[in-house]
Amino acid sequence: MTSETVEVARIALRLPPLWKSNVRLWIAQCDHAFTFSGISSDDTKYSALVANLDAETLSYVSDIVLSPPNSDKYHTLSQRLITQFSDSETQKLRNCLLTFS
Repeated sequence: MTSETVEVARIALRLPPLWKSNVRLWIAQCDHAFTFSGISSDDTKYSALVANLDAETLSYVSDIVLSPPNSDKYHTLSQRLITQFSDSETQKLRNCLLTFS
């Protein structure tokens, strides 16, 4: 793969907006988009994810964005987003009970 091809792949990458209702599935779709575009660099995936987040979401992960870890940046950010926006088991049960009330 030439540097010209790599650059085109980076430009062609379009990530969907964050799905706060199903972050785990959104991350999986982003992973497939990275694979399809030939992007495997942790730094590139991390930067693409950060660039795709809105201001409100960035506020939840600002510590990672302002001071990223030395390695596994993408995984760290992905896991934080999943944790931040996934309902706890208690919340899921509460929502279920409210639905049937």
